[in-house]
Amino acid sequence: MWANGRDNMYDDGAGGKQSYGVHPFLLVQSASKGDFFGMFFRNSNAQSPVVRFNKTSGNATLCYITTGGNLEVSFFFHGSVKKIIQAY
Repeated sequence: MWANGRDNMYDDGAGGKQSYGVHPFLLVQSASKGDFFGMFFRNSNAQSPVVRFNKTSGNATLCYITTGGNLEVSFFFHGSVKKIIQAY
């Protein structure tokens, strides 16, 4: 993921003047209906999420490919959609 935006010379802290950014948050339903988990994965360098679905097993795999950088990863386990987003 690469952010793409307009040129902005400064951000005065008042808000709304940020030029661009990405917000990589993932929300997934677990095998139990109504039970979800979330993951926030931010990186200062380029990143590319890859999701693969296996038709035979019904499982999916998520991989993040990055070029290095500073990582910020947070996990949020077991809850409803509302509770996971509130925890985030």
